[in-house]
Amino acid sequence: MDANLILHAIGRALVLPPGGLILLGVAGLALLRRSPRLGRALIASSVALLLLLSLAPVEHALTRAVECCRQVDPKHVPPAQVIFVLGGGITSGPAGAVVAPDTLERLAYAAGLARLTGLPLLLSGGAVEAEYPESRVMAQTLKDEFGLEARWLETRSRTTAENATESAALLGSLGLTRVLLVTSAVHMRRARAEFRRAGIEPIPAPAGSAGSRPEGGLVWLPSVQALRRSHAALYEVAGEVLAILSGRR
Repeated sequence: MDANLILHAIGRALVLPPGGLILLGVAGLALLRRSPRLGRALIASSVALLLLLSLAPVEHALTRAVECCRQVDPKHVPPAQVIFVLGGGITSGPAGAVVAPDTLERLAYAAGLARLTGLPLLLSGGAVEAEYPESRVMAQTLKDEFGLEARWLETRSRTTAENATESAALLGSLGLTRVLLVTSAVHMRRARAEFRRAGIEPIPAPAGSAGSRPEGGLVWLPSVQALRRSHAALYEVAGEVLAILSGRR
């Protein structure tokens, strides 16, 4: 992993939950003697925000605010040349690298679109920390779980911006520019902007969404799943802010 990616990972851990909130609480503890009122306020804010982001109704509202675009209507699929699938992470298991749940959801949705349209598949994702490029693990999963072969693999990218630029070079050499872009709904807004910037015409085909509003008394109990989804939504917000500050928007 190069220095830029390391700095990016450290910054994400220090700002986004739960790391950012833990850091806020630690700062409060450090200030208790010098400024008790401020210290207690920081500690209380840290605990309150961590609790709120761990609640399903709060996470759902946050995710819905960040999500972009409806799923493709199977009866009216817009004309495209390629089904483009962005990786959503891989993990190491006893039998080697396996796709993360978000990646599997994207592959399942893309497989359905491929069977419906007959369009070829391009899988995008390089090696960040894993030994193998993410797209190769995705391709094997696509074959094993859904019986489909990817036409192209983009194996060099490590970020969404690189997904777009590396794939634009590949598709441009083939005269292809119009793609059904498959990624998570919460990631679609940022991904679509990066692909447009790279000269690709993306047709949003989001896999999964926040769904209906959670109901029942148990949804007000904090959960790791809700905190993880809150983290994902805030990560996208941070990504948009960084893109604006860097002049990519």
